[in-house]
This record gives sequence, structure tokens and C-alpha cells, in this order.
Amino acid sequence: MLMPAMTGKPRHKDLENALENLRHKVAKIEAAKPPVLAQLPLWSDDVRSQPNEVCRAALFTVRRAKKRESYVDSPLFMLGDGGITFTGIELRAENDELVWLQILHYAKDYPLGSWVEFTPYQLCIDIGWTPGGPNYKILRECLLRLKATALTIESKRLREGLALSLLGDFKWKDEKGKPLTRYAVQVPAAMSEWFGDTNFTRAQWEKYRGLPPVARRMHDYASSHRQPYDLREETLYKLCGSDAGNLINFRKVLQRNCKELLATGLYEQAGVSRDGLVRLVRK
Repeated sequence: MLMPAMTGKPRHKDLENALENLRHKVAKIEAAKPPVLAQLPLWSDDVRSQPNEVCRAALFTVRRAKKRESYVDSPLFMLGDGGITFTGIELRAENDELVWLQILHYAKDYPLGSWVEFTPYQLCIDIGWTPGGPNYKILRECLLRLKATALTIESKRLREGLALSLLGDFKWKDEKGKPLTRYAVQVPAAMSEWFGDTNFTRAQWEKYRGLPPVARRMHDYASSHRQPYDLREETLYKLCGSDAGNLINFRKVLQRNCKELLATGLYEQAGVSRDGLVRLVRK
């Protein structure tokens, strides 16, 4: 039996209602999904990691002046494409960088933004400091400086740019002002985007943490490249944020630190030529 042909069209109101019902169903399905939690890449316990841009920028300086500089949306010297601006108190490789790398190492096992707990004793041991009151004070100062930062990062990889702090909230006292036995910090979720899947550099921790600040900054640069380019001593001067009085003095510092790098067994060559060219060749 033949059915009569349908000649009518769905009413506009019926179509709107059907679409609205569909939107509600999709919203319920999305709401039921577990949230996607950002997390740092995993790396082994014998290394520490940081984004490549940090290795190639003067974010952590080797300055030794007693007073630290203050910056407000200031561009940092950076090798390669892109750029970084920094707001906060000057950060130094001598202590702030070591503390930050160790915090990132703790945080890699947790969703970013969650509280990461540790004892000041354990952190001092992990970064090679003698545990005790004076170094606990230095540790707290480092954590507060890292928290009070604001960075903007731009590169070909981060086309829309990125803005973040190096650390989120930090707790070391209870409500009554008594020091906690376990400190707690948060690492911002945006840190995952900065690291990406492969855009970070690993350092062998035992050897790295034992290097003086200039040698570590040189190693940061060299290890962030498969084959690092030779650099002018003037370039490393800027990358280290050095406060050496002149390049002649800084060249002597570079020569001493090249010997430190060679002593790690990680380099085939590390030296400064007569015309001020620094060559770093990894094994």
C-alpha cells in the first residue's frame, strides 16, 4: 500500500526545540566527563628539567651584589626566537634556580595546581644544602621570590604567548603563625604548556647541582641544543646576567668554569679562544 507523500515541512519552532534539547544533552555529557588535569612530563629521578626558553634566557643571573634588582615587565636577554618579559625581584642561579628545579621535580608526580608538600630538611638535602635554620631561611626567601613573579613568553612554538608565575601559592606557617613541619606549594597549570611534550631540557642532577652558577648557566645553554653554537664571550656575559666589571675579568671567570664543565665528564671540549669565542662540545 502506497503511503501519501509528505508535503509538510517541520515547523521552525519544533526545530529550535529539538536543537535546544540536543544542546542540553551535549552539556550533560560534557559535564559528566572527568576534568583533564594538566601535568608536567615525567622524567627520571636522577635528572631535573626546565623549559628550553629558561636555558636560553637571563632569567636566573650569576650576579653576586648584595642588593637584588627589581623589574617591572622588563625584557630579558634571550638567545633564539621569541622573548621573555619579567616582573619581580631578580632571581639568581646560585639558589633560586636550584630551588625551582627541585620544586618542579616534586610537582611532576601531581596534577598541576594541587598542593605539593615537602619538608625543608628534604629539599635542602636534595639540592645539596646543609639542613638547618640559616638555609631554611634562604629557602623561604627563594620560594617567596619565585611566587612573586610574572612572566610573559613568546616564541614560534607559543604563537599566542604565555603568561604565568614560576610558583603559585606557598604555605609555610599555620593560622597561628607557627612554622609548619611540611611546606606546601602550587605550580601553575600553565607550566604544562610551557614545557610542552618535548620542549624542555634535562640535566644530570648530581653533577649539575655541584657546578658553580656560571658553569650551570653555560651548561643550561649547551644542553638545550643538540649541537650548541660557539658563542662570543659578550653573549655569555649577557646570558649569565653577570656583574663582572669588564669582559677581561669575565673571560677569566669563563676559563675557570670551562674547567669545571670538563671535570664533569660531560664535555669533550670547553674553552675560550684568544679572540673570545666560547666552544662547548658535549659528549
